[in-house]
Amino acid sequence: MQTLIFQDGKLTEESPDPHEGNNPKANSLQRGRACFNCRRKKIRCDGSRPVCGPCRRGGSTEDCEYTTGQKPAKIEILEANINRVQSRILELEHPQHPPVVLYRPYENSSPSTSISSHSWEAIDEPPRDLAVQLIDSFLDCSSEFGFFLNATRFRESALLQYPLGHHARPAPALLSAVHLLGLRLLQVPHLADQEPVLLSRTLNLNSRGLEGNHPHKVMHNLQAKILLSYFFLADGRFVEAEYHSASAVSLSISSSLHLISSVLPSSPGLLLPPRDTVEDGERTCAWWTATVLDQSLAVVLKHGPHLDHRQATCPVDTPWPLEMLDYENGHNQRGPSSNTLQSFVTGISTSDGGSMSTMATLAKAALLWQRADGLARDWKPDMLRPEAASFNTAFLNLNNLIDDFCSALVPPNRLTNPTPVMRRTLVVAHSMAHSAVIQLQNMWPLRLDPGARRKRLLAARTILNIIVAVSSRHFTYINPVMGTVWLTACEEVVNEIRTLMNQRTHWMGEEEKGLRVFLAQAMEAISTFATTCQFMSTFLRFYHRLL
Repeated sequence: MQTLIFQDGKLTEESPDPHEGNNPKANSLQRGRACFNCRRKKIRCDGSRPVCGPCRRGGSTEDCEYTTGQKPAKIEILEANINRVQSRILELEHPQHPPVVLYRPYENSSPSTSISSHSWEAIDEPPRDLAVQLIDSFLDCSSEFGFFLNATRFRESALLQYPLGHHARPAPALLSAVHLLGLRLLQVPHLADQEPVLLSRTLNLNSRGLEGNHPHKVMHNLQAKILLSYFFLADGRFVEAEYHSASAVSLSISSSLHLISSVLPSSPGLLLPPRDTVEDGERTCAWWTATVLDQSLAVVLKHGPHLDHRQATCPVDTPWPLEMLDYENGHNQRGPSSNTLQSFVTGISTSDGGSMSTMATLAKAALLWQRADGLARDWKPDMLRPEAASFNTAFLNLNNLIDDFCSALVPPNRLTNPTPVMRRTLVVAHSMAHSAVIQLQNMWPLRLDPGARRKRLLAARTILNIIVAVSSRHFTYINPVMGTVWLTACEEVVNEIRTLMNQRTHWMGEEEKGLRVFLAQAMEAISTFATTCQFMSTFLRFYHRLL
């Protein structure tokens, strides 16, 4: 007697056990309906389910698997994963040779074959093949979201065959945030409507991120907060971006990340001692990444930062970060440090070895950008003489500091053996630093000064020249903060075009023509980021209003 069973999403008839009598299916099984194990061994399969006769007799009941359509068998997936690992090992052992491409039986399968559009709420995380795509898509642009962890270690741990929440894998909140951003960057149309499900899950996990005993819960929860802040900023959801940024700064301070290598005694809070220089470096980078986010959002949202160097209640002694490659090679800042941030903003030079790294350059640029914006907003026409004198001193000191910083910047195309992360980081740092010039020179007393006008235009052209030169080659996504930077630069170019229009008596001059062509090229480069960043789309609408 045959029994109805639920198989592959539909009701089918279970074949009788061959031990119970003759099985007519053994001779009439259709081509391609044999189990995977029998097909692989090239033996006749009788099609019995759940286990066929040959597999039962051969003791291979666990390998008896029936596949339908293009769905790969479990053993095929395992073999493909082994091939990937073997290929990666060969690449690492022989970097001078081109990578070896091994057989990957489901390489071309799309995410649609891996997961149903209705199953996201019912699973803890995507299936492995889709998870690989999401993680790799994210890591290609992770520096633009403030990812401070070691990318190689993160990827290896994220793809371990352990359940979600296992201590060898990333904390659930972080892994979910990476999947969320990976989905945004992957841009698979039929999976895009699953983003709200992932976002809700990420927010829920992040709210409970410090619970439990995961060994990396503090650092991973901090990383998740920073990723979420950039995610919301890219969507133009400023209140939520600000909330997660403030939470990241608070968690950083409570974990004493601002006092790494400090001469002052500090409590590690919930942090365990770092295992090696890489983990120590991740903590240094974590502090300055949170600082960059905090200072940048202050400019975007036109308010004061949560980390204010003028407040003595929170001294920053953490040394400037090195490149991640330096930490991987065992290098680190040793010995006590003090007043790292205060020494920089007051113009005191330091001999810190990390002060010239691209991450340190970005942190300094963000600090200068926020200081210039804050000082410009502090100016008031009715300032009394003592206030004006103090303001003028602060202006001159900051102006000199920004000029010196910009003149010492290394162009992105002149880095020695740069990684993609280093190049992208330096592009953002250059842009922020020159935007600081515009912010400082655009105060009302200087707005009509011809010298300040030329300085602003030069800084604006420098910013837009960078993105015209590098966007298509090195960027598929860029830090959403750049929307504010580019808007500031475009405003200066448009204002200059209007000034030239008002001055001309008849024909358009060559200078005006050149600026119009240049602006069109810059906007073409910038528009490539609008598909993955709603904030960039908003910027483009503002730009068209300028015209």
